[in-house]
Amino acid sequence: MKNDNNGKRLGLTDLLMLATVVIWALNFSVLKLSLPFFPSPHAFNFLRLLISTAILFMLLRFREKSMAVSRPDLLRLAVVGVMGNFLYQALFIQGLKWSSASNTSFILATTPVLIALLSLFLKHERLHWAAWAGIVISFSGLYLIITRQSGGVALGGQGLKGDVLVFVGNIFWTLYTVFSKPLLERMSPLKLTAWTMAFGTAAYLPAAAPDLTRMSLRLPVAAWAGLGYSAVFAIVIGFVVWYNSVRRVGNSRTAIYGNITPVLTVVSAHFILGERLSGFQALGAAVILAGVYLTRSGYRLFLRTRVPSSDGA
Repeated sequence: MKNDNNGKRLGLTDLLMLATVVIWALNFSVLKLSLPFFPSPHAFNFLRLLISTAILFMLLRFREKSMAVSRPDLLRLAVVGVMGNFLYQALFIQGLKWSSASNTSFILATTPVLIALLSLFLKHERLHWAAWAGIVISFSGLYLIITRQSGGVALGGQGLKGDVLVFVGNIFWTLYTVFSKPLLERMSPLKLTAWTMAFGTAAYLPAAAPDLTRMSLRLPVAAWAGLGYSAVFAIVIGFVVWYNSVRRVGNSRTAIYGNITPVLTVVSAHFILGERLSGFQALGAAVILAGVYLTRSGYRLFLRTRVPSSDGA
């Protein structure tokens, strides 16, 4: 694995990752601005996934000799594709419509915590105390994020519903992430992403079809630009840069940039959408990021210090 500049200073990979997290942060605001022009969030989401799938398969054709996968893997790809690119996407886009861009980004930032919990459940592993502390802290921050008023949780309104949908969607994304890992031992990240997105997009069609049939093509240029930005830049280019970064500088260094995304999302949403975090939500955001850091650090510490099991796992 080639390490840009040996980690001493920012290299090309770091600069590309910085550009990518800016793209991702802006994407939340772009989505919020674009959705009102389409018949439903699901019509918009289906179209952006369709565009992304087509581009990913073109990249796959260009970069790899074969796009084929084995028949047993097709079924596995279909299952994780439905989880990650239909169930997650459908819940995410509807939740984003009802919630704020800032809340959505910080709820999604808890993904490493959910992955640690699911990995613990599936592999029956212990976690270092720091990881457990991070998990508890992260969920405390999540509670604060969905707190609308200083007096407690707002038990009504679309904002809370949106937050819940995004969180449930994040659970499906966690399942997608964990269950995709064995497939990555047999195929490239590009091939896995292209196929899972294809299956997820196909599963999305029945949900989006009624809205697509009543959709007018005479939309403002800004609406089509938002769709293109989200499909091409946020999904395709973001994917390519992210996995290239993992390959060149490793998971840990790449993950640092993922933690920057929600912070930049808050800043961009403030200037573009006029969003403001309450004091409780700002505190919750900081608590979530601290918890995610502890979870990542504790999990890595456990992996370094644990005694190998008899089966070599």
